[in-house]
This record gives sequence, structure tokens and C-alpha cells, in this order.
Amino acid sequence: MIPSPCVKFCGLQISAQFREVVPERADDFGVIYEDNYRLLVSTAIERFHITTLDAQGLAHEVFLAYFLKADEILNSRAWLMAAICNASKHYLRSRARLVSYGEEFGKALDPKTDGDTLPDQLVVREAFSCVTAKCQIALRLRFIEGYSVPEIAAEFNVSKKYAAKIVRRCLKMAKRRYMKKGAADGRP
Repeated sequence: MIPSPCVKFCGLQISAQFREVVPERADDFGVIYEDNYRLLVSTAIERFHITTLDAQGLAHEVFLAYFLKADEILNSRAWLMAAICNASKHYLRSRARLVSYGEEFGKALDPKTDGDTLPDQLVVREAFSCVTAKCQIALRLRFIEGYSVPEIAAEFNVSKKYAAKIVRRCLKMAKRRYMKKGAADGRP
């Protein structure tokens, strides 16, 4: 018995039957890729404040998923936009614990602490893990990178008054959730 001819593609075995379908899908995919690549990358950069290199990687992951599911998708652009938003949110959630935070935010959480920087950084990391990605960005811009409220307003594309409200609300949320988490853990 002779096995069906297969081609290795990225470690996957692809049958001859699939190879016949790929060229016609590849032409459609090329058009969709060209039409939407810049949109997906710019969405990840502008809306989620992801670096250009990481945004390009996320866009390629989205296109790979699209290529594998293209037959099931009815509205390509809507699916791609939803996918890049979901991928960006997942990226931010996974990176939230890897980002280093400065002393400024620790002091903003508890101005009475004058201890070593390591405990302050641990407090900041735990507090940041308790808030949303948007709040993490707002607090990072304000307390770590030293942005003014008007600069934060420009970054988020909102009014200065609303940017100040976002920072205040996020700082309160971080304090409240951190204190609640500390009480649950048995900390004073």
C-alpha cells in the first residue's frame, strides 16, 4: 500500500488534496492580507499601545488563524478586527506581570511607605495585576513614565478632564482591589 503524497509545511503533514485547494485560497488570502495588514498593526499600536514589532507579530498570528479558518468566516474584515483586538488584549494580560514598575507608583499607592524598593515594587506589581489593561496603561503613563494629564489625554484621544478622571479612578481601583486582595490573603 502506497501512502498518499504529503508535503511537510511548518512541521505539519499536508495531503495532496489540500495542496490542490491552497493556490486558489492563497490568491484570496494575499488580497485580504494586503488590504488589512496595516489596519491590524495600526489598531494594535494606537488602540492598545503595543510596540510596532509586537503589533506586527500579533497581526501575523491573526492572519495565520484566518488562513486556517477562512472557509468558516463570513465577514473577513470584522473577523480580523475582532481577532486583533482579542490578541492585543491577551498580549496585554500576559505581559502585565512582566513589566517592571517604578517607585513612583508604589508611593502613589501608599505615601507613608519609606521602605526598601523591592517591597515597593512587589506592592506595585500586585496592585497592577488587580486592575484592567487600560488602567495599567494610564497609571504607567502617569506615575512611571511621568506623563502629564494633557499628555495622557492625547494618548487616549480623550479630553483632559476625562483623562484626569481615568487616572483617579484607576488609582482608586488599584488601591481598593489591592487592599481587598491583601485582606483575603490575611495581610494587615
